This record gives sequence, structure tokens and C-alpha cells, in this order.
Amino acid sequence: MTKQKQSSPNPVLAVLLAWAIPGAGHLYLGRAKRGIIIFLTITALFWSGVGVGGVLTVDLPKERWWFAAQMLTGVNGLVAWQRQKQAYQALAKIEGESLEKRMVKAGIALVVPAETVARAYSGVAGLLNLMCIFDALMLSIMGARGEPQPQDDKPKPKGLAKKEAAT
Repeated sequence: MTKQKQSSPNPVLAVLLAWAIPGAGHLYLGRAKRGIIIFLTITALFWSGVGVGGVLTVDLPKERWWFAAQMLTGVNGLVAWQRQKQAYQALAKIEGESLEKRMVKAGIALVVPAETVARAYSGVAGLLNLMCIFDALMLSIMGARGEPQPQDDKPKPKGLAKKEAAT
């Protein structure tokens, strides 16, 4: 039997996949379990934040740093940002004195405790994905593909260790 040499993974592709869809970079590297866990965790955390705070949680004009963190979730952040833009367009059609009053009329105003929790959840999801992107980058640079093999770190009984050494 001949073994086919696997090509090294492309680090740029691994990073782009890991950013676009959380966990996709790990799927590309053959680490399906890790990829699925990353996808479920980051997606659930991000959308939990948006669920608590509504579509204005992802808000570029008012919260630039949180927005930057939220965009690290890739397609999740982009979809939420698009929904936020649609909400602002709808608010522009409502007559009122200030943006805050129009938000109250539309029923989409964020309240302080929920706003803080919402931005924290969605922003932390992006920061977690940044760590996962870095992990995918490092694994691809090292040429790692597939799930790691389990290692047996249990100490062997003294008698067995001596017999193995003798052979």
C-alpha cells in the first residue's frame, strides 16, 4: 500500500473560514468535533446577546469597540449589522423629535441593564472567535490535520516497564 502525502493546510484559507463561519476553520483542518463545538458555542452566545438586546445591539455609530468585537463572529455579526441598518431605516420613517423618542415609539429601545448584557454577550462571542481563529491559524501553520491522537499518560507498573525496557 502506498500512503498519499496530505498537503499542508493553507493558513489564509483556515483563517478566512474560521472568521466567516465560526468553527469552519477547524472543520477544514479535519477537527470536526472542535469545529462543531466552536460553531454552536459562539453562535449561541452571539444570538443570545442579540436576543436580549434586540437588533440595535450591533451598533456601529454608538459602540465602535463592541461593534469591532461583534464583527469577529463573521456571518453572525454581518447579518445582525444588516438587521440593525434596516431598523435604523425604519426609524427614519417615523416622525419624532429625537432618535430615542422614535425608538420608544417603534418599541425597539434598549434599556441599560439589557443593553450592557447584550453587548457583552455578543462582543465576547467575537473575542472567543478571535481565539479560535488564532488556533486555526497556528494549527494550519504547524500542518496539523485531523483530530489529535489520544495519549496514554498513565504511569506503567514498575514490573511492566522493566519488561518492556528489557525487550
